[in-house]
Amino acid sequence: MYTYLIIDDEELIRKGIIKKLDSLATQITCIGEAWNGLFGIELIKKSIPDFIILDMQMPTMDGMTLLPYLREHYPAIPLIVVSGYRNFDYIKQAISANAVEYILKPFSRETIQNCVLQIINHLEEREQIENQIIISAKEKEQAHYNYDIQLLYNLILGYHVSDTNLTSKRLNFINSTYSLILLTLHFENTSDDTLIQEWITEHGFGDLALYLSEPETTHLGFIVLFLPQHSSLSGNQLVNQILDALLPFVQKQNMIPVVGVSNVHKSLSWLNTAYQETSSALNQQLVSKPHKSRYFYSNVVEPKQIEWNLLDEFLFRIESGAEDAVRTLTHSLFKYYKELSDCTLADIKYHCYQLSSRCRTLLNQYLNISNLPEHSGSMQNVVNHIFTVENLEFYYLQFFLNITSMISPKSVYAIDDTIEKIQIYMQHNLHKNLTQEYVSVLFYINRSYLSTLFRARTGKKFIDYLNELRISHAQDLLVNSDRKMYQIAKSVGYDNVKYFFRVFKKHTNLTPEQYRKQHTSKASYNIKNAD
Repeated sequence: MYTYLIIDDEELIRKGIIKKLDSLATQITCIGEAWNGLFGIELIKKSIPDFIILDMQMPTMDGMTLLPYLREHYPAIPLIVVSGYRNFDYIKQAISANAVEYILKPFSRETIQNCVLQIINHLEEREQIENQIIISAKEKEQAHYNYDIQLLYNLILGYHVSDTNLTSKRLNFINSTYSLILLTLHFENTSDDTLIQEWITEHGFGDLALYLSEPETTHLGFIVLFLPQHSSLSGNQLVNQILDALLPFVQKQNMIPVVGVSNVHKSLSWLNTAYQETSSALNQQLVSKPHKSRYFYSNVVEPKQIEWNLLDEFLFRIESGAEDAVRTLTHSLFKYYKELSDCTLADIKYHCYQLSSRCRTLLNQYLNISNLPEHSGSMQNVVNHIFTVENLEFYYLQFFLNITSMISPKSVYAIDDTIEKIQIYMQHNLHKNLTQEYVSVLFYINRSYLSTLFRARTGKKFIDYLNELRISHAQDLLVNSDRKMYQIAKSVGYDNVKYFFRVFKKHTNLTPEQYRKQHTSKASYNIKNAD
């Protein structure tokens, strides 16, 4: 009997799937239902089903976010992905997560049953392979070798392993190796790991180097270079010797790699550290123009701070649910990256990390999701495997659009009245340089018309209304905080303290110091009662 979970936000759909699978009840049983990805993860952790049926569009955590998590943590569990849309991005994510099938709603009883039968056949075949007794020594050795390759791959990517000793005769020499260097190869096109390993063997490096392909992508591979204890060549000299010969060969095969080289490490247990070093090295690529060098040595470089003058507008478009504008601004952002002369992949990843953190803060404010997965978890693992600007743009565009669509129904800007939207924006962004021209551009309204309409609706000029808001907030800070005057001035949008004093006195007939002193007793009373 095989078990499965259903992850779909519509209860009728979940019950309908179970009903359509009634005829397979002797072979399968549903052990749980979840209405979103986060709850689904908890059920998976508790029950470890044999396969999962999941929807792409769900609240809180949708399929676009859940699939990378499943690919990372439960790659062996088969998936059936369902969706109401024939969306290329959904299909691509499903394929990358090794989904057995991608089907569109509404689907027939026959369609879902055929998908499940296909999974049952797959599971039965896998059980036969797992339970097969290896008879010949050759088969046993191959099994040990396959295990060793998986072990090395797990070590590189930082998966937990209980023992780092290799068991195959073919790789036994590694156990007594003095030290190692890792090379991570990122290919512009797909790679052929058979060709590369054959080249390594044919050129006499078979006892020094081993090629491992990344099983989930054809664009990434690893060469583990094992250094003899006594060698006339240093580690870097050996790396240069191999790469200077290998790169022309793979380029002739239309495989164009960029290579990151780690430092020298003493044992296999350091392979993940070595991988992080190679990732850091690959991230040194300049995005404005190709490097003359095709390989990079590990070197810790602090990412540069990137200043983007459309940041405020970008966050506003996300908060207001403007998906088309978010898409356009994301494309503009990555075009801007490419125009920076000294911008590296590391700089872009760091800047996107900051942007995504700001977006997640917005999402938490609106949806109050305190248990969102940490940015350093599955999302960061995906980004760590990306080494082209184009793939980074594709990934982050989907992320920003997902955040936008989740916020949109609850956005404070989900109203029709433009002046009301502008008032809300002004109240939330007093610390910014809120010029009438900037606000008119932000809300797609003519500057002169904005001035006329704003005064007609509020009875006040734009600048007078803004100053009243700022002074009111400043009054609150003067009474309920011990901030200094320049700090208060800056927090309400006045960079010039003298100008702040002048405007404050105009509105209150008191200086900020006089106002604070006059209301000290009241503030003390409030603090005492709050305690």
